[in-house]
Amino acid sequence: MLSNVAPVSDIPAANNWDIFKLQRKILLIFGIWPADRLVRRWYMKVLITINLITLVICVVGEFLHGLYAYRDGDLSETIECICPTVSRISGCLRMVFYLINEEKIGQVLNNINQVLKDKHPRENGVTKRMITLGQHFTFYLFLMMFFAAFLYGLTPFLIMAYNWFQGQKPLVKLLPFKLKLPFDSQNSFYFVLTTIFLNYASAPTITSQTGSDALFSGVCLYIYGQFQAIKLEMEALSATLDSSLSKGSSAETRRINNELRRISKRHQEIIELVAEVQRAFTPNVLLVYTATAIIMCIVCVAMLVVCEKYAKVEGVYKLTYLPYAFAELTLLFLYSYSGTIIRDSSEALQTVAYNFPWYRFDHNTRHLIQMMMIRAQYGSNVDVPFFETSMASFSIIVRTASSYITLMKSFL
Repeated sequence: MLSNVAPVSDIPAANNWDIFKLQRKILLIFGIWPADRLVRRWYMKVLITINLITLVICVVGEFLHGLYAYRDGDLSETIECICPTVSRISGCLRMVFYLINEEKIGQVLNNINQVLKDKHPRENGVTKRMITLGQHFTFYLFLMMFFAAFLYGLTPFLIMAYNWFQGQKPLVKLLPFKLKLPFDSQNSFYFVLTTIFLNYASAPTITSQTGSDALFSGVCLYIYGQFQAIKLEMEALSATLDSSLSKGSSAETRRINNELRRISKRHQEIIELVAEVQRAFTPNVLLVYTATAIIMCIVCVAMLVVCEKYAKVEGVYKLTYLPYAFAELTLLFLYSYSGTIIRDSSEALQTVAYNFPWYRFDHNTRHLIQMMMIRAQYGSNVDVPFFETSMASFSIIVRTASSYITLMKSFL
């Protein structure tokens, strides 16, 4: 555990969360920000409960509708139900895992917040770039998810407008999502209420996925920046040495030892932070790697089957499903990319430490360099059981999903 970090309960709630500003805003739409666990207001707890219940109601209704459609032999209707249902289940489980591991995630966030207050001046540039990159990732991810949810809500009205101009009377009212209801959805009053409820349900669906996944990516980018800062520290320290001397003086040796002890301590703290991140986010990482291939298959099959059903409005349905498919692919990419950059930046320190002119100094200097090389050799990672968070896993899952799509298409 980081020795210079205060316990979660000792840190005031008014922390500066600029590094995760956008992720925090998105998660607070759902009601959850793990660092506020001990000071969360009652109305935020009510909001969390409402959002979870909303997701469960939608999951049950969509599942039942899909089950009845399957019994009636309507494949396209079944797939239309399953498509958002899997996403809602995934989002609901993400938030449940967040609540279960909220103390661990909050500790990670507060550790990062505390380290930012004590950072070395050389880290400012690296940290600023990582913050900017993380905010861009979050914004574009949220934009894709929002666009998909918006089109889900808009598409039924476009179809109803088309049917109206085609002379359909009485006009059949279509809901944004397919679900089994205990009342007649063609009743105007119930239709309006149900439409409002289902469109609201899109908010916890997209925020539960976007916020949680973007936060993980932002944490990993910060850690990557810390490894990069250590690399810069080592290179800058090496540049201060006189290359014409074969052996350092006693004064220079003391200076180098003091600097290396500080860098080595920071290196160990970051490795411990990676271990904390792995423990805190393991359920969510495992969920994403397990569910994404299934979701991508369902979305792609929905594009093939449902668009055939509504051939005259095929373009609208493709616009609905394409952002959803790209968003799920982006989620998987972010997790894989985040794990890759942490591993690569950690292992790169081995080369930087070896290139340091350690042979000019005493045994203590060589020991410090050797310890850094040993730590870097084993690397740091956020791997989970059964999956390695790397671009190699991303490639494997995408290829597997493509195989599933081809197999499912052959049966349709």
